Amino acid sequence: MKQGQGPAGPMQKPLTAADSPPPQNDGYSNKAMTQRRNPAAEEPDFDALVVGQGMAGSLLTLALQRRGWRVKLLAGTGPSASRVSAGICNPVTGRQLVLTWQAQALFAFLHRYYPALETELGLRFFYPIDHYRPFRDIGEQNHFLARTASPGLEAYVYDDEAADTLYNALIFNRLGGLHTRQVAWLNWPRLLDALHDRFSQQQILFRRHLNWAELRPAADGVHWQGRRYRFVLSCEGAAAALNPYFSYLPWHVAKGEMLQVRWAGGTLPGMVHQGIWVLPQPDGTHRVGATYDHQHPDTEPTAAGRQWLENRLRPLLGEKITVAGHVAGLRPATRDRRPFVGLHPVYKNIGILGGMGSKGTSLTPYFAEQLADLLSTGKELDPAANIERYVSLSFHKE
Repeated sequence: MKQGQGPAGPMQKPLTAADSPPPQNDGYSNKAMTQRRNPAAEEPDFDALVVGQGMAGSLLTLALQRRGWRVKLLAGTGPSASRVSAGICNPVTGRQLVLTWQAQALFAFLHRYYPALETELGLRFFYPIDHYRPFRDIGEQNHFLARTASPGLEAYVYDDEAADTLYNALIFNRLGGLHTRQVAWLNWPRLLDALHDRFSQQQILFRRHLNWAELRPAADGVHWQGRRYRFVLSCEGAAAALNPYFSYLPWHVAKGEMLQVRWAGGTLPGMVHQGIWVLPQPDGTHRVGATYDHQHPDTEPTAAGRQWLENRLRPLLGEKITVAGHVAGLRPATRDRRPFVGLHPVYKNIGILGGMGSKGTSLTPYFAEQLADLLSTGKELDPAANIERYVSLSFHKE
């Protein structure tokens, strides 16, 4: 995607210092404005306006509230990709069987974070599950078994022939497979509904579209519709690629399609992953995913997507499947496969939490806390996620 282009085609050029007088700032530093705020100045109406009530906006709102911030949350009026998210946390990724980025820190954190949130809400939505990767052929079997001894990977991946028998009667499993530890599934619709109810009861949630062109950044915050906010924070998922403040970032939005199937063969004891993933659901159905499509940035399920998934599913489960549902969503993916977190290079009171791609369930709580720390204390972000890595000549200091 070229600079100035969103997933749907031409868009407004990125906002730079030439477009309007920027607030006073210290150049490229992403230190939060809270560090320089005059305590004697008049208080803003809200500390933060969070735009988007998907996984990023919801968890960032929680993080800011826990730090005593007054937050207003805009849910938006369009479809939420978070509600059709696979909700899978997997520390091992790819056909080469490698640890996902920051696996050790992320998974230690999320396996504390989500259960604690379940306790706080009195709601079950986080389910650790077995993850089984059946071998396709002898070559893959030899490669994967050799990989189990790799430094760092041995803590997550293991061979267990006894556990393999749980799958033998259900799927084509001639060569056995590998199991992965610390995999989990999160029921995002259930969690988002609970947080929607909480935020509505707090009277901080509003279903409203934000026209970013209406914002008036200033040294004392951001003005919008007669209110002043210390920060306005984009948590819009793939829609942030069309946001004029963040369209300069190298987005690589990808459409993904998933099926919900009924299967006469039984219920899998865990998630099966072989080119596609098959995830058992509490209602006895299975979810199947997912396609990757960078050419069609829409949320319409397609016959081609369904066929692609079915063609890979039937060799695993056989012919006794019935498609009961078919959905599509847009992943807010990035060119370097790292999140976009931080404050705009010029407008230091406009920020973003996004670009989580297909790893949103794993990445979002960790980086929501990091962004909340940046805003409240000035603690630095992980440099690999900080959008400062993409400061360009468009934002050079005069």
